[in-house]
Amino acid sequence: MTSIDTRTTQNASHALSREAFEKAIWHHVEGDLATAVDLYGQIAPDSPSFDEGQFYLGVALHHLGQHERAVALLRACLAAADGRVDWANKLGNILNAQDRFAEAVEVFEQAIAKDPAQAQLWSNLGASQERLGNLQQAERAYQTAISLEPESPDVYRLLSALYERQHMQVEAVRAYSAGYVVSPRETTTPYLLAKAYYVLDRLDEAAEVYRAWKVAEPDNPVPAHLFAACSGHSDDDAAIPERCSEAYVSMTFDDYADHFEGKLHALDYRGPHLLESLLAQHLSAGACLDVLDAGCGTGLCAPVLRPYARRLIGVDLSGAMLEFARQRGLYEELHKAEIETYLSHAAIAADPYDLVACMDTLIYFGAIESLFTRFAASLKADGWLIFTTEICAEGADPYQLNPSGRYSHSVSYLRDVMERCGLDCIVMDRQTLRTELQLAVAGVIVLARRVDAREQIRSTTSASI
Repeated sequence: MTSIDTRTTQNASHALSREAFEKAIWHHVEGDLATAVDLYGQIAPDSPSFDEGQFYLGVALHHLGQHERAVALLRACLAAADGRVDWANKLGNILNAQDRFAEAVEVFEQAIAKDPAQAQLWSNLGASQERLGNLQQAERAYQTAISLEPESPDVYRLLSALYERQHMQVEAVRAYSAGYVVSPRETTTPYLLAKAYYVLDRLDEAAEVYRAWKVAEPDNPVPAHLFAACSGHSDDDAAIPERCSEAYVSMTFDDYADHFEGKLHALDYRGPHLLESLLAQHLSAGACLDVLDAGCGTGLCAPVLRPYARRLIGVDLSGAMLEFARQRGLYEELHKAEIETYLSHAAIAADPYDLVACMDTLIYFGAIESLFTRFAASLKADGWLIFTTEICAEGADPYQLNPSGRYSHSVSYLRDVMERCGLDCIVMDRQTLRTELQLAVAGVIVLARRVDAREQIRSTTSASI
């Protein structure tokens, strides 16, 4: 046979082998593994398609459950190809699928030694190390993958899950948020995207999300308020609002109502505990008081207030929250109203309260002068006011609107307002009100008493600030 005939025969064989390879791949992808295996076996050993056909034959054998034969063939192919990185990555994943994590680590590390710039190799190495329980090595691998490919969300989510496994909640939320902002999903709402930026302390970007949302929905109070909170102003000219709008509060808490108490539990909310402790120190159970729960929400404080109450009234702006409060069966009355509006009714002046509790509600007010004037007017002589609020550093501003959307107040401002409204501060304790990203939220719980016209009560302060 002449050389021309030999080449012709060889070319024909190679063509048939290439056709068999392409058909094998098609059947493999379609899930017809038995046909794929048969076609991979028809590829001539001298064909350019042979090595790749053998490798994918190994993959098909793995899918058929012939794991030992598959791994042996894949290792042989990898050795013949001088450690081809994409094949090494595939072999490592197959070893992971077979719970052979130590072998997978070895394969990934060898591939990384050849090409350390492949983020996927580092990510898969991290997954193998995590399955082995080598959590620090897994974290380093994930972090390396992120440094190589910072715009890929998948590794952030793996890293977040790793932190969650170690009960590192702050790190887990930050990693998840980072993945969220690099690749927002089609279902991502502007609220969640902006919150992710907020978690990452990227407030300018959070504000821009709120700004765009505000433009798209000009009648929605939520983006308007949160834009002000993150940007420091209501719009390009106006100062921050003096309080949350009624529309913002009612909409926000109507949406929160179903999972509000679970959310507070996760934040280690301490309001009812602080209220119970302070009341026990200064009042007697069974005191038969007329009590107002101002901003009662779902009624979390009702079980604490009920033993002191002859009559317990709740008021809140959120109708959905009030429905949960009603189910407790502890209130004589529940009113859907803004607190000041409710207290301005003539009936309150005619039948004032012995005790007003305003727990975790002042954080939605900045300026509190008019509210405290109403509180004082709604109390009987020597009546009690108890409240919590977040506190900010002493400075030029009496209060500030924080990026969280909540307000905090300076201690001197609280004292000044109480004094001017005829409320004597009996107790002001610095306390952690709850946690946010596992960081303590600093606040105070305050017990004040309406000054009796007969004498000025001398203030005593517990845990002086």
